[in-house]
Amino acid sequence: MAKKSVSGTNEKVSNYIHDDIVFSILSKLPLKSLKRFGCVRKSWSLLFENPLFMNMFRNNFLSKDTSYCHNASFLLQRRIPNIFANDLHSLSGERFENRVELNLPDPFQDDDLCRLYLFDILNVSSTNDFICVCCHLRDKRFALNVIPRRPLRRIRFGNRFALWNPTTDEFKVIPQSPAQFKPFATNVSHDVINFNAGSFVYGFGYDRVIHDYKVLHQVQFSAPLLFPDSGYVPLENISLEPVWEIYSLRSNSWRKLDIVMPTTGGFDNEARVSIDGVCHWWSWDNTGSFLVSFDLSNEVFCTTPIPADIGNNFDNGCLWRHLVVLNGSIALVTYQTQMTLFNISILGELSVKESWIKLFIVGPLPCIEFPFGVVKGKIFFVREDKEIAWFDLSTQMIEELGVKAESGINCQIVIYWKNFLPIDGINK
Repeated sequence: MAKKSVSGTNEKVSNYIHDDIVFSILSKLPLKSLKRFGCVRKSWSLLFENPLFMNMFRNNFLSKDTSYCHNASFLLQRRIPNIFANDLHSLSGERFENRVELNLPDPFQDDDLCRLYLFDILNVSSTNDFICVCCHLRDKRFALNVIPRRPLRRIRFGNRFALWNPTTDEFKVIPQSPAQFKPFATNVSHDVINFNAGSFVYGFGYDRVIHDYKVLHQVQFSAPLLFPDSGYVPLENISLEPVWEIYSLRSNSWRKLDIVMPTTGGFDNEARVSIDGVCHWWSWDNTGSFLVSFDLSNEVFCTTPIPADIGNNFDNGCLWRHLVVLNGSIALVTYQTQMTLFNISILGELSVKESWIKLFIVGPLPCIEFPFGVVKGKIFFVREDKEIAWFDLSTQMIEELGVKAESGINCQIVIYWKNFLPIDGINK
């Protein structure tokens, strides 16, 4: 019987995988996983220093962001402060070629004492069925927030909030928080003057645990001006400590939070973003910049330090910092006016400073007057000739929207998905 001879020493099975294959696989992973896999092989810990791998990772990242925004629409807002007006358009299409002008009514028109003069649309992602509108109100009787010699019992000013469904044009006015009516002084007739109270929204999002939409805000107080002959005497043991509150759509009410959190570095929308039931905003102290993240479900917060080369670059001519969501990740976009450069960094894991990476450096782009948003892998800005345009991170090209604006400071763009459900349907 013939026997086959097998040589086990002449050939060895190789377990080597070519770098191109390894890069192709790893470049599709989330940033958090990539950072953790750095301990598997030394070469993997150096992936973010490899130009070939970074190009593959950026391309995959942008393609996923385009898929993330599939079938989404966008709201472009141009505020005109001098005449207290707002111009609002809905944008859709690959190049935003479908543009529809929207007429946003005043949800507080039944309030005879107040008028809407400006509004902000909160920058929320991932559960954009509804949009939270922050409406800045002024009392029709007063141009300034000052108590007159014969003060009224209550002066109406500050911010009000409403939920808006852009698809159906349905509005739901959010009731004012009781904390905004904190007594400051009284007279012999027991008339009361309240503190000047300012409400600042830090986030709006969806609590997936109890299926509820929530709004997080902080109420800050300042003492009104009392004239000596007004007859009003300040109350004793009054406090100017701010109050954190959370609104629930399901209960249609506000609730005080027993918590102390760092405040934002700015009250404009670029300082805040919400995604997956977590509200994020950037802040700073004497140690540097950091991200604050508040979970709407368990109502706890954490902080993530921002490296100095990413967030603390105001000394390098940084004019603009913007928190956005790119491909489901928190991203910090900075713009340096002197060098006309954009830096886009993404966060891999909350509370881990080392998980930040600088993903894109864009520029120089000397035609920019002021940037105002990043959506669908595109940086929106107002050019020096007042045209609104965008820079496409994938094609590296600049395209015009066909709309002009006086200033990028008063422009805003946010993302939403069409939804025909009623806002109060969550309570059914």
